[in-house]
Parts: sequence; C-alpha cells; structure tokens
Amino acid sequence: MSRSFVGPTTRLAALAALLVVAPACQVTYTIGGSDSAGASDSDDHSSDGDDHSSDDLSDSEYDSVGSASDSESGSDTCPDGPTSCGEPTCPDGQILCGSDCVAADSCCLAACDPVRERCDGGECRCRDGLVLCGGTCVDTRSDPRHCGECDNDCGDKGFCNASKCIEACGDGRVPCDGACVELASDPLHCDGCGNGCAGDEVCIAGDCRPYAYAGECLTCPCPDACVGDLDVCCDSAYLGAAVCIDGGCD
Repeated sequence: MSRSFVGPTTRLAALAALLVVAPACQVTYTIGGSDSAGASDSDDHSSDGDDHSSDDLSDSEYDSVGSASDSESGSDTCPDGPTSCGEPTCPDGQILCGSDCVAADSCCLAACDPVRERCDGGECRCRDGLVLCGGTCVDTRSDPRHCGECDNDCGDKGFCNASKCIEACGDGRVPCDGACVELASDPLHCDGCGNGCAGDEVCIAGDCRPYAYAGECLTCPCPDACVGDLDVCCDSAYLGAAVCIDGGCD
C-alpha cells in the first residue's frame, strides 16, 4: 500500500486553518471559574452579605437595637424598687413594704407610731413598758390621763408619779406634760421632754440605744448573755430588766 506524502507546505496550511476555527470555540476562564460561574458566585456572596448585615452594625446601633428588644420583652428587675416597673409584685414569701419587698412578718403596713409602738410579727404593738388604752399606747406609771390604769384621769391634781396622781413630781422625776419622768431612762422623754426614742430602742443614760434583753438574766452582770454588736449589759430602770446594748451604760 502506497502512502501519500504531505509536505511542509501542506502542513502549514492545515495549521493556519485550525487557528482560524479555534477562537469561535474557545472558553475564557478567570480566577474562580468561568464568567458565568463567577456571576453565580457573586450572587451567592451578595446573599451571604445580606444574611450577616447585623455584623456590620456599629456598637451604638447594636445597643439601640438590643435596648429596643429588651424594652419590648420587659425586664426582671426594677431599678427604683418594685413599684417603678408599674407592677408592685414581690417574690413568694415576701410582701411590698413601702417601695421594698421584705419578709411577710417584718413589715407593718399600717404605719406604727414611731415612738410608742414597734413592729412585731407584721403588726404594730405597744413598745415594752406601755399598755394600750383607747387605741393609744400609754405609760400608766406616768400618764396623767391614764394614771395607774386606763382612763384614770388625775384631773385637778394634774401629775402622775409612779402610777399615783399627785400635785407635784417627786423622787427625782421631772414633769413633762403632766407625766413625771426620769429623763435618763424614759424612752418617751429621753434626756428631754418629748424627745422620744424609736420603738425598738431603750433610753440609757439619756441616750437612745438599740437593745436586746439579756435572756432570763434580770440584773447585770449577765455572763455570756450579751454578744456581738450588743455586747454590753446594762440595767434598765424603765424596763425593770437587764438589756444588752452597744457602748457603755453611762
């Protein structure tokens, strides 16, 4: 079988024909894929950018969005007490006392007399040393309108001294509105007429002091009865008992 001879001139002509046809079929590529693929990727990236648009918020804008969200959902805390949120509610076991939530037995909602009463178990009670007469806590030892007992008015005699109506105070007591009192120990007139101590304080040497009873011990010294902040034992003539206070007895 004979072979045909293709010379150099023929080969050059064939190569030129290929160069003319090739551009019509050529696909141009860029980094990341073809032009059409790149357009698709661009769309995808654009979508991703929308999904994460909140990442581009400034801190102030984010805080604003967060605050709005918090405001809509409400807050569990009230910066100025429970009533500042508009709903005066307290946790279980507590009640609203003024603007604060406190234990149910530690608030007297019907405001106690700050001097003549004390809050006990959630109720206003007469301070120790006083008795209730006609809705008022009084000291029957010195009150000229309730001298010795409720409604026993001293009348013309005018003074009540040690539960008896007399015409003038004695035994070292001084008159305060018809009551004969010891200014050094009377919590209604501590170191001065009308100078009352709080309902949970005692008058010792003319000073109002927080106190606690010295247990079953009635007269000082009372070993081991007074500890902590109230570590000094003093005899209270007004209460007729030993009390524990802070500071000295004089």
